[in-house]
Amino acid sequence: MPGVIGVIQATEAIKLIVGEGEPLVGRLLMYDSLGMKFREIRIRRDPKCPLCGDHPTITELMNYQELCGLEAPAEAGVAD
Repeated sequence: MPGVIGVIQATEAIKLIVGEGEPLVGRLLMYDSLGMKFREIRIRRDPKCPLCGDHPTITELMNYQELCGLEAPAEAGVAD
């Protein structure tokens, strides 16, 4: 199942990048792996949404290290 979902996600990203096809914007694709069925549900934009609404209050990505009180070691990610 992760492979099926991964391929769908990759396909959606490619459609958005190249501007071809019909991306799942405003739609939710549900996958039933036991029945091998797909179902599509239309989703309306919420004008009060703090991320994509008319007056968004979330305008940048959250700093999870700061939120969790974690500091990355100075040598993190540095290979010898």
